[in-house]
Amino acid sequence: MPEQLVSIIIRTKNESFWIGKCLYAIEKQSYRNYEIIIIDNSSNDDTLRIVRKNFPKVKIIRYNSKKFFPGRAINLGIQKSKGKFIAIISGHCIPKDKFWINNLLKNFTSKKIAGVYGKQEPLDTSDPDVIRDLIYLFGKDKKIQTKDPFFHNANSMIRKELWQKVKFDERTLHIEDRIWAQEQINRGNKLVYDPKPCVFHYHGINHRNNVARVKTISKILTQSSTNSDHRKLICIVPILNPTIKNNKFIVEETIDKIIKIKKIKKIFVICDNKSLRKKLLNKKIIFLNRVDNLKKDFLGLEYTLKETYNKFIKQKYKPTHILVFEELYPHRPNNFFEKLIKNIDDNYDCLIPIVKNKNHNIWKKNDKGDLECIFKTTLPSSVTDYKIFQEIKGLGCVTKSSNFEINGRESPNTKFFEVNSEYSFKIDNFTKKLI
Repeated sequence: MPEQLVSIIIRTKNESFWIGKCLYAIEKQSYRNYEIIIIDNSSNDDTLRIVRKNFPKVKIIRYNSKKFFPGRAINLGIQKSKGKFIAIISGHCIPKDKFWINNLLKNFTSKKIAGVYGKQEPLDTSDPDVIRDLIYLFGKDKKIQTKDPFFHNANSMIRKELWQKVKFDERTLHIEDRIWAQEQINRGNKLVYDPKPCVFHYHGINHRNNVARVKTISKILTQSSTNSDHRKLICIVPILNPTIKNNKFIVEETIDKIIKIKKIKKIFVICDNKSLRKKLLNKKIIFLNRVDNLKKDFLGLEYTLKETYNKFIKQKYKPTHILVFEELYPHRPNNFFEKLIKNIDDNYDCLIPIVKNKNHNIWKKNDKGDLECIFKTTLPSSVTDYKIFQEIKGLGCVTKSSNFEINGRESPNTKFFEVNSEYSFKIDNFTKKLI
C-alpha cells in the first residue's frame, strides 16, 4: 500500500540557528512521502538563505502582514499543501528520531481522530523552568482526549478534511491550536496525545520571561469562560473570635447588607461561636465549624479558606466566584459590595481593593537585615504623588473558584479596585480593648 502524502508546515521567524537542524532531522525520516512548506514571518537573519542553499525542494511562502497571527500562517501553508495529513512543527523544534512522521501518522485509526500531538523534550541547555514544565506537561502515557482541548502545534498532525471544515482561528494572537481543538471536540471528534513522536524544544511552550505573552494567553483562555449571567456567586466570612461593640456583633451590619444582594446565593460563616449563630438566623446563611486542624495560627487565613471551601462547599454548591470579607474592617464605601461585583472581570482570577499608603519614609529589611528605602519624601501628603499601594483583601474581594480552590485569594493575575484610604481601618487587638 503506497504511503499517504504528508504535508509538513513549518513557521519561521529568524530561526537561522535552528532551521537547518530541524530540516536535516526531517530529511532523515524513514517515512519518505512528504512535502515541506515554510511560512516565513519576515525573517531578517539567515533563515531563508540556509533553506534555499541546503534544502532547495522546500517551498517557501512569505507571510505578508504587519501583525502576526499564527492561525493565519498555518492556514496559508495548508491551502498550498497537497497532503491528506498535515504535520505542523515549529522552526526551532527538532524531531528526536527518524520515526517522527510514522509515529504521528499511525494514530489516525479512526475518522473521529481530528489531530495528534506529540511529546516535547528540553535540551541540556534549556532553562531549568523549561525543563520542569515540559517534563510535567508531556508525560509518558498515551491518551485520547474527548473533553480536554489541550493541543500544541509545535509538534502535531491533523486530518486535512477536518481542517477544511474548521480552519485555525485567524484573529487570535496565541493558542490557535487549542481553539481549533475545542471546536473539533464540540463536533464529537477526538484528540490524541502520543509521547512517541517526540521533538526537542529549546524554550518550551511558555516563552519564559515573556510577560506580555503570558498575560495575553491568560486573557484568551478566560475571556469566554464565564459571563455575568452564568456566574454563581457565594460569600465566605471567616471569623475566629467575633468582636462585640455596644452588645452587638460588629459583623451583623455587614452581613445584613450581603443578605440583600440577590446575586449572592449563599453566605458561609466560618465560626464556632454559638451566640453569633443565634443572632444570624437566615435561610441564606450556613455556619461552618473551623475544624481543629484549621485553628493553628501558622497555617494562615488563605489555607483555612481554601481547605474549608474544598471540603465543605466546592462539590455541593459549585460556585464560579467567591466573595470573602473579614469582620475586622468595619468601614466600607456606600454600596461597596455591589460595586465590587459589578467590577468583576473574567480576564482576571481575583478582584482586590487597594488604598494608597500615605505614610512617609517607608523602609524594609533585606535578607541580610539591612534597611532599604522603599519610599521617602519630605513633601506634605496633599502634594505627594504616592506610588505605594496596600492590598486590603479583608474589606472584600472576589476570586474565581478555579483559583480559590488552589491558592485562596492569592493570584498573580489580579485586577485592583482602588478605594479611599479611610476605608483601610482595621480593628486590631488594641482597638478591641478600647471598644
